[in-house]
Amino acid sequence: MNAWYIAKRVYRQVFRDKRTLALLFLAPLLILSLLTYLFNSTDQARSMHIGVNQVPDNFVAQLEKQDIHVHQYDNSRQIEQKIKDDRLSAFINVTDDTLHVTFANDNPNATTIARQQTQQWLTKANTNQMKTQMQALQATLQKMQNELKAHPEIAKQLGNQTAAKPTHSAQPLTLKTDYLYKGQDATYFDMINPLLIGFFVFFFTFLISGIALLRERTTGTLERLLASPIKRSHIILGYIIGYGTFSFIQTLLIVCFSVFVLNIGVNGSIGYVILITLVIALVALTLGILLSTFAASEFQMIQFIPIVIVPQVLFAGIIPVESMNNILQGFAHIMPLYYAGQALQNVMIRGFGFEAIAVPLAILFAIFIVLLILNMVGMKRYRKV
Repeated sequence: MNAWYIAKRVYRQVFRDKRTLALLFLAPLLILSLLTYLFNSTDQARSMHIGVNQVPDNFVAQLEKQDIHVHQYDNSRQIEQKIKDDRLSAFINVTDDTLHVTFANDNPNATTIARQQTQQWLTKANTNQMKTQMQALQATLQKMQNELKAHPEIAKQLGNQTAAKPTHSAQPLTLKTDYLYKGQDATYFDMINPLLIGFFVFFFTFLISGIALLRERTTGTLERLLASPIKRSHIILGYIIGYGTFSFIQTLLIVCFSVFVLNIGVNGSIGYVILITLVIALVALTLGILLSTFAASEFQMIQFIPIVIVPQVLFAGIIPVESMNNILQGFAHIMPLYYAGQALQNVMIRGFGFEAIAVPLAILFAIFIVLLILNMVGMKRYRKV
């Protein structure tokens, strides 16, 4: 039967291609293992920092019991600045009968945990206060009843007098909340929107540049260039300038569409957003060109996605890196999208200036330079100039 012969040819083709076998059977297991390890080793509370002022000790003990880092402050002035400078998830202070909580709200998961802990303690504190007042009232009534029984003449005198005004009792604490970034209705997607912008710029630039250069090689265009007196460095720079121009246009399109059409908020400068995405596009461009030298077809180029792209997404900040264990945090720090996500969140969510993105940008640019050098060295595989 002809179908069987075609099937056997497919079997032979797949078994000869070790990368395809790895993609089919090993890549899913690797990604599932990584996801399982990430979620099982992630503790959001462990990465939280909360500032407090004039807060009862039992509330502080409750927070510390959840592995939340508590910072004691002498005053509650300039709360917003304290949150920004010390990267706090929330600031809690008590004034009179009010429990005032200011949430940073740059991480909805941390905001939810802080809100739950606050509500839990407040409910317990008010319940205990009411219980104490009821016990005191019962004791007072019992004492009065005993005195009235012992002295009946007092009851007659009290009956002829107007009722005394009730004594003032402690009022239950009320909760007042404020939000530094976004608002009360902020969602998880508000946090990851900057990460998604960086991811799409990285992904499409990586894929298009890698496949385009691979096509240059398979059609013989690259061989003809290598046969000419043009230096390897000039060839690589030429490809980067050429594809980089389209990456620049793509970056502008993605950022402008996200901000002006999808109404994704930018609390900082949109110019910084464009700058960050341009640098990550350059990193993706050089990475795509480098990995294309190890692929023999477009399909093999796509096979790099589970190995290169998926870990980038997981460590970009969708799962807070600070809540991971130390080994995973170290692994995240070699991912370009980690620094891009950090910089984009600082600008788009927190509204920080250039000083907050200078270090991530410098690291991304250093990665770009390293990949550029590796591309020039890798061109020796085809020709020595």
